[in-house]
Amino acid sequence: MRLLAAALAALGFATAAWGQAPAALGLLELASDTDGFHASRYRAGGLYPYASWFDNAGVAAQTTHYSQGDWSRDAHAVLGIWRSQAPATLAGVNAEAGVVQVAGHTRGIGDVTWGLRPAPDTGVELIAAGDLVATQKAIDRAIAYGFFAASVEQTFAERFTAIGLVGWQPFTDGNDRLHLRARLIWQAVPDYGINLQARWRQYDSRKDDVEGAYFNPDRYRQWQAVVAFRRRFGSWVWLGGVGAGRETINGTDTHPVRMAEIRGEGALTEKLRLAWHASYNRSTGYVDAPEYAYREAGVTLIYAF
Repeated sequence: MRLLAAALAALGFATAAWGQAPAALGLLELASDTDGFHASRYRAGGLYPYASWFDNAGVAAQTTHYSQGDWSRDAHAVLGIWRSQAPATLAGVNAEAGVVQVAGHTRGIGDVTWGLRPAPDTGVELIAAGDLVATQKAIDRAIAYGFFAASVEQTFAERFTAIGLVGWQPFTDGNDRLHLRARLIWQAVPDYGINLQARWRQYDSRKDDVEGAYFNPDRYRQWQAVVAFRRRFGSWVWLGGVGAGRETINGTDTHPVRMAEIRGEGALTEKLRLAWHASYNRSTGYVDAPEYAYREAGVTLIYAF
């Protein structure tokens, strides 16, 4: 509530000083896993100028509470926000970036995507992201990661789209990973936004020993078959999917993987817009545990004055 009050005060000053209508931003995200790890993230800020959901800029304060059993830790952050995208293609910039303080250290965090459409059937994205590694040992050591990637999307044969991505993930403990990802999408029922996907992802880690701070195999491979959808109803856009496949760790240890996700965004009133998401992933992330799964849900509200 104090973060929200400060954001509203800043917005009031901006309105008086510049005579334009800004917007208030609020976010809540909750996550948990089968290892008993929990994360709660709260964000409040202001967007100025705010032209639309796809065209705005601003600042936000954020705090994340991590807990597991009797252990807990808070991480406080400040971020800048900038979004300038074409609604139909999402070409343009969608960015948030800032710093977080945890365990006596300051780390950079963010999620920046720059997309362009050099041709109607071709898309290119450049990605830069970063956050804290979400395990108890990693947070106590203030281990963070970055992710820098480029992807190319190409539609061919009318209903087929192929996407390839190459990425590099450095960690603040000296580790890094090379990522390769691929996706083939077939528009099975275009009138209803239903598509079938084949997904592949892999990475190779450079550092053998991270002292148990997080799951770190030398080689990781995963494939999934996914049924997905994207559909517009009035001012709302809905998308999601369910999938299943296998993961292979160091070439020998294999496990089943599962995923389910849904997202929606649209206008509640003329001035209030909402976006929400929920997901379930059964695959090995930063914790090496049998039948490991990760759950996440979140909601974002924007109120334009």
